[in-house]
Amino acid sequence: MTLPMLSDFAIRLAGGLAALLLIVPARVVPPAFFRTHCLVMLGLLVLAALVEAHGIPEAATAGTVAAAALAFVASIAWGLGLDRIGGMLAATIAALSATLLIWGSWGTASEIATLNAAGALASALLMGATLTAMLLGHYYLTAPMMSIVPLRRSVAWMAVALGARTALAILGLLVWYGTSGASEAATVSPLFLGMRWGMGIAGPTLATVLAWKTVAIRSTQSATGILYIAMTLVLFGELTAIVLSRRAGVLF
Repeated sequence: MTLPMLSDFAIRLAGGLAALLLIVPARVVPPAFFRTHCLVMLGLLVLAALVEAHGIPEAATAGTVAAAALAFVASIAWGLGLDRIGGMLAATIAALSATLLIWGSWGTASEIATLNAAGALASALLMGATLTAMLLGHYYLTAPMMSIVPLRRSVAWMAVALGARTALAILGLLVWYGTSGASEAATVSPLFLGMRWGMGIAGPTLATVLAWKTVAIRSTQSATGILYIAMTLVLFGELTAIVLSRRAGVLF
C-alpha cells in the first residue's frame, strides 16, 4: 500500500460518503443533510492531506487537497439549495477518491493490486453507506413524516456493499494463504483475524438484517440505534483489515 494508513481510511470514508450522496433523493431529504455530509467529507479529506504531507508524491496530495476544496464548495452549494451543482461536485469527489485509492493499491503484483483496489473501493462504499444510513436515521426524529425510501435505499446499499466486501475479503484471504503458505500465514495474529471477521463481517451482517426489518415497519428510532452499532462495527472491521493488509500485502 502506498497511502499512509490514516489517509487511506479517511479517503475511503470520504469517497464512500460522496458516492452515497448521489443515491439520496434531494427532493425528499432536507438540504442540511447534504451540507452536513459535505462538511464531514471536508474534515476527512483535510486530515488525509495533512497525513500525506510527507513521503508520497505531490500529485497524490494535490488530488486530496482538490477533493477537500470541492467538498467545501459543495457544502456551500447545498446550503444555497443548488442540489444539481452539489451532486456534480459529489460525483467528482467520489471519482477523485476512487482514483487515489486505486493508485494507493498499486505496488504489488498486478493480480493482487487489482484485488486490493477492488477491496478498497468496496470498503469505501460499505463505510459510506453505513454512515449515510445512520445519519439519515436521525432526520426521522425531527421529520417523522419524511418518506422512508431514502433510509430503505441506504440500508439496501449497505447490504450490497457488505456482500461485495465479504466476497473480496474471502478471495483476498485465499490468495494470500495460497501465495504465502502455512508458515508465513501463522505470523498473522488469529486474534486480529477473528476481530476482522467477527466484528467486521458477521456483526455488520446481523445489524444490516435487523436494520432492514425495522425500516420495513418504519421503526426509525430502533433502526437508528442498530445503525449506530453497525457503524461502529464496520469502522472497527475496516481499520483492522487495513492493519492486516499492511502485514500480509493483501486486503482482506
